[in-house]
Amino acid sequence: MKKIGAILLLCLFLLGMYFSFGKKSKIIVSFVDENGTQLVVDSKSYTGKVGMLLLPKKLEREVPGYTPTKKLIFFKSKNQTLTLKFKSKNYNKEIKSLKEAKYVGATFQPMTVEVKHGWQQDPYNTARVYDGRKTGKDSLRVLYSNDGINWKKLNVSYPKVNLRDPSIAKINGYWYIIYTKGLVRTKDFRKWEHLKWNHANEFVNRYEWAPEFVRDKFGKWHVVMAGMSKVTRNFQLYISNFDPQTGEVANDWQKIVLSNAPNNAIDANIQYANGKYILFYKNEDLATNKIAMATSDNLLGPYDSKQQNIDLGQNHIGAEGPEALISGKDMTLYIDTYQFRGDPRNNNNVYYDGLHFTRLINGKWTNLSKVNAPILIRHFSIWRNE
Repeated sequence: MKKIGAILLLCLFLLGMYFSFGKKSKIIVSFVDENGTQLVVDSKSYTGKVGMLLLPKKLEREVPGYTPTKKLIFFKSKNQTLTLKFKSKNYNKEIKSLKEAKYVGATFQPMTVEVKHGWQQDPYNTARVYDGRKTGKDSLRVLYSNDGINWKKLNVSYPKVNLRDPSIAKINGYWYIIYTKGLVRTKDFRKWEHLKWNHANEFVNRYEWAPEFVRDKFGKWHVVMAGMSKVTRNFQLYISNFDPQTGEVANDWQKIVLSNAPNNAIDANIQYANGKYILFYKNEDLATNKIAMATSDNLLGPYDSKQQNIDLGQNHIGAEGPEALISGKDMTLYIDTYQFRGDPRNNNNVYYDGLHFTRLINGKWTNLSKVNAPILIRHFSIWRNE
């Protein structure tokens, strides 16, 4: 027995010496979800002794709410570069929280540049004109909230597609996401169906931006979008019918009639509330105070349009992507604020600091406040759970 004990002690001593002085190697990890969608901007490097286990807890620190699908990852004699898949750590809890939340939001997260000091450079890559396969690395993110100010991210598996400017709606048991330039839907936030949406021939070179779902006063569904006309070469707002049974955008685009219409209008958000259609959009002809509000008795107009005097503060030169939350006489407006650093004609000089909101009180917009979220929210849409 003494001999066996001595051998065990010797083995433990040699093992300890190995891990104390043994060779080290690196594992460089890229983080993706079960669908292969990127979860964080940069890969992470880990160093450990050859033969040691890379602990799952270390990996989970980089992607809170997720856990690796592969648990046994060992340091080898050579350095490794791995793309690891992660799944929701508590899927049922995530879905339960989403269902019970008062509001659900959709945004996109640029995956090529980090957020620094609260600001993120826009990785301009013609994502606004893409066909869903080229350019950009922008991942869909879904959020939920009970007050519209404090948001949590839904830690699930997202569609592997580059997208911007998502609009979200729940129709007939499906969660639909329409974006520049594509359409997907899901029932479980695990598997996603990509729906065909053909380019509309009346617009220039796929210049079809920021589509949003619209429900009219009769309960029918439509899509509003900014498109560059082949006739005028300007951006105007158009509406098409949408069939929620088939997920088809009809492409029967009709131009919205605006009074005092600018040459270029984009980022439309339309709701029917208090007996009126209320339209917010961005006036691209102006250098500042670009957000406008318009009202009409009819979905296609004519709309009575007025520029809004919203104080963006000293840090912002502009705002876009207006999204209204209307409840009775209460109105909250969310906007995507930005600034220029350098020549504003260079698209790579645009920096965003996340979603802000203002409220209309006694005919005046309050000072901007920033929402709370674990990610920097860009061009946001909101859905009120029913």
